[in-house]
Amino acid sequence: MGKKAFDIFVSALVMFFFAGYLNIHSDLIGLHEPPIPVTKEVEEFWDLFSWAVFGVLAFDIALKYRQVRDPKLFVKKHWLDILMLCLMPLFAGFKAAKFSIKLVKGLKMAKSGFKAAHGAKKIGKAKH
Repeated sequence: MGKKAFDIFVSALVMFFFAGYLNIHSDLIGLHEPPIPVTKEVEEFWDLFSWAVFGVLAFDIALKYRQVRDPKLFVKKHWLDILMLCLMPLFAGFKAAKFSIKLVKGLKMAKSGFKAAHGAKKIGKAKH
């Protein structure tokens, strides 16, 4: 595969990844339902696919650095590629943050329920 063809492949892969990511996590952009329905299997596949895309991006950057071999020129010339590689784990972090927020909300609700039950128990004892 030629250099241009590989660049086109990587660009298409990244665009496909971000389009799918926004569909799966449509609530991040304010949509209540994903435009394309998502099954649990698709979400599991997407987790694996994101790591494959990360690997391809890392390989692409390694190849580009081998051609340039000058860190300053490399960053100046391929800053967008570096940024995309850095954003991949960030998007995985959004998923973890989303899970953490749900967990915290659940714990707060459980705490409120416990307080309400404890308060009702105190009121019951005070009446006797």
